[in-house]
Amino acid sequence: MTSQIRLGAIFWLLTVEFFIAQALAQAAFPGYSLAHMDISLLGLTNCDGADPGNFGADCSPLSLVFNAGMFINGALVVLGVWFTRKLWPQGHLTTAALWLLAVGGGDGSMLVGLFPLDVSLPMHMIGAVLALFVAGFGMLAMSAVLWRQYRGFAIYTLATGAITLVAFVLYALELYLGFGRGTMERIAAWPHTIWYVVAGTLILRGHFTRA
Repeated sequence: MTSQIRLGAIFWLLTVEFFIAQALAQAAFPGYSLAHMDISLLGLTNCDGADPGNFGADCSPLSLVFNAGMFINGALVVLGVWFTRKLWPQGHLTTAALWLLAVGGGDGSMLVGLFPLDVSLPMHMIGAVLALFVAGFGMLAMSAVLWRQYRGFAIYTLATGAITLVAFVLYALELYLGFGRGTMERIAAWPHTIWYVVAGTLILRGHFTRA
């Protein structure tokens, strides 16, 4: 394994900060509900206690931690894609898959962090669609790339993409299946971030051989 690939794996492993930033912002948000409140509400910047941005919620005094965590998460995804790009089987499908992951999970997360809901709703929504919908297709493409050489991980990647896309569509249609709005969004948002942590760990453990 080259030092470049190892560095990319470390970048992906560090995306665990996505969950740490959320947990910190959530802990400082009185009355916040994981099951019923959007993840993005943790990033509201107006904490005057009077319905900031007309989103019907107070906000976390640690919103900067959340927004910075989202931006850093996106940057780590892009860096991981770049530095591990030579590890995967080469071809047009791999290039497409990596671009989808970088633009979706990477650029999308950065936009969400840069533009909180009450700062620029249109830009925030673009970032959210990229981070969930586009990244989901990136996972599906990546599963096809890995199918021959790494069947087990390919199945896991396929499941990650499918869960992300189905949950995102249900969330967008406001069909929460009794789980709650917040839960459905997390079913869409969390699996593909966990994928980067898992992939980074497996790369560092030598699970993949350089293509």
